[in-house]
Amino acid sequence: MSYQSMDHAGWVENSNAADNKMRGHRKGYRTKPETLAPFQGRVMDILGMVCGGIYNAPISWDKTEWNAGGGMFVTLRDDGFSTFDFYKLTALVFLCHEARIRCEISAKARGYLELGFWQRGHQGGMGQRHPNLDEAVTAFRAYLPADHSIVYAPTEGVRVAP
Repeated sequence: MSYQSMDHAGWVENSNAADNKMRGHRKGYRTKPETLAPFQGRVMDILGMVCGGIYNAPISWDKTEWNAGGGMFVTLRDDGFSTFDFYKLTALVFLCHEARIRCEISAKARGYLELGFWQRGHQGGMGQRHPNLDEAVTAFRAYLPADHSIVYAPTEGVRVAP
């Protein structure tokens, strides 16, 4: 299955429409958007790719804040974010850089994370711009010299688990 070619945003729109129809008459129920804004669609596509399909994403849909002061907040059950094996953290960071979307990860409650998303552009001040992946790597390479002590050197004799 190729999650980068799936229409995760479309799935969310259909799911939201069905949920609104089923539960919309209940007191206190907040209607979910049945047509996502382009930014919301990009966030859902990112989460779909990160979580192995948006339908598998451990999202607390009733807690999603679709329009929060120009941003969007999504609560996830925390089943672990890592950088390489089960690379959700790396995928989230890389995809957000490519979309120029700022993502903030916060603890929500035991076992839950809140991801905040804000669309940014390619120019402006710190609160307006966001580097794409190539720009971020270039800035990082300028920040950390290749001979810095934390840079892995295969001659160090590091034990690697079998």
